[in-house]
This record gives sequence, C-alpha cells and structure tokens, in this order.
Amino acid sequence: MSRGTPRGFTFVEILVAMVVFSILTALAVARFRAMKERGYLAEMKTDLGNLRIAEEAYWADHGQYTINQALLDYRTGSRVTVTLTTTDPFAGFDAEAIHVSAPGVICKMYVGRAAAATPSGEVKCK
Repeated sequence: MSRGTPRGFTFVEILVAMVVFSILTALAVARFRAMKERGYLAEMKTDLGNLRIAEEAYWADHGQYTINQALLDYRTGSRVTVTLTTTDPFAGFDAEAIHVSAPGVICKMYVGRAAAATPSGEVKCK
C-alpha cells in the first residue's frame, strides 16, 4: 500500500500561522487602546467646549460667570466630571474635566479677560 500525497498542515506551518496571527492581534489591540484614549480626550474637550458656550450665554444674560452648573443649560457626558472654579465671577473661570475611564488624564480650560498661560477658551490636556 502506498501512502500517496500527505494531507493537512505540518506542526511548523501551524506554528508559523499562530505567530503571525499573534503579532497582528497585538498590533490591533494597541491601536484599539490608542483610539479609545483619543475618544476619551475628545469627549472631555467637547464637554469643556460646551461648558464655555453655556458660560458665555450666562455671562451675556447676567454680566458674570457662575460656578453653579445647575444654573447653566449644560450637561456633561455620563462618564466625565467637570469642576468649575473662579476667584472673580466678573473676570472669568477655570474648568477641569476628568474621564472615568482615563483617570490619569486631566483637561483644563480658562475663559476670561485676565492674562493666562493658555489663550482664553483653549483646552489643554495632560
């Protein structure tokens, strides 16, 4: 009896395929994580931008800024916490955003008429 042509894959072929698949998976996971982090930053920046618009509308009506978010027509994303501070409600305010899924990243913004390290209304994340 002759055996004919062998069928199936050898162990080495399967091993090479698994190594290639593992490398591609590792690259995809790293890219996915980076995209998620960019999404968190975008959500925080969007919330701070919306806050700036709401504060400017409040200032147009009342002649001053507020740190009471309940007085503003503004809601943050469900996973973003925004903190408002001001030393002079007639001069401006500082805002800080933290995302639940990105605890080490903080986005900050200053809006007002005083000189600041960043231009008024510009969001900086670190």
